[in-house]
Amino acid sequence: MINTTPTGQNLEQQLDNILSFVTQPNDANLAPNNEDRPQSSLNKALYYLKNDQHPLAAKWMRLAAMSGDHRAQFYLGLFFVKGQGVPQSVFHATAWLSLSSSQGHEPATAALADLRKHIETKRFKDAQCYAASLYEQIHQLQFSHLISHTSPTE
Repeated sequence: MINTTPTGQNLEQQLDNILSFVTQPNDANLAPNNEDRPQSSLNKALYYLKNDQHPLAAKWMRLAAMSGDHRAQFYLGLFFVKGQGVPQSVFHATAWLSLSSSQGHEPATAALADLRKHIETKRFKDAQCYAASLYEQIHQLQFSHLISHTSPTE
């Protein structure tokens, strides 16, 4: 496995590098579209982030994260680390990064390891419990259409 963590950089420098990379659109004319897919929510979030509209970026990133997109969960964790569009919170950053990491997203795992140094063990475990409740909420939202909301008649 290749080590992609730049040596000599602190967590904030690494996060700045990641954010600058992910906010570079493939097409300079990228604008948000009106589709309701998780990918379009992520694209909208990145568009607003690129245009320094952090509250709107956070809104769309949360929507994509709550739809189960592990990349959006990772980016939302970074938003909480930096306080971009959301209150700065190591706790919430840990929760979102844990959720993304639990789905095998390697950058989240690396960021979580760096962030671990900045949070007490109890708060870290509480954030992981919160991530588990987010996981349940996300899956409840994703599969709610499969669950009958009517009780069987006798």
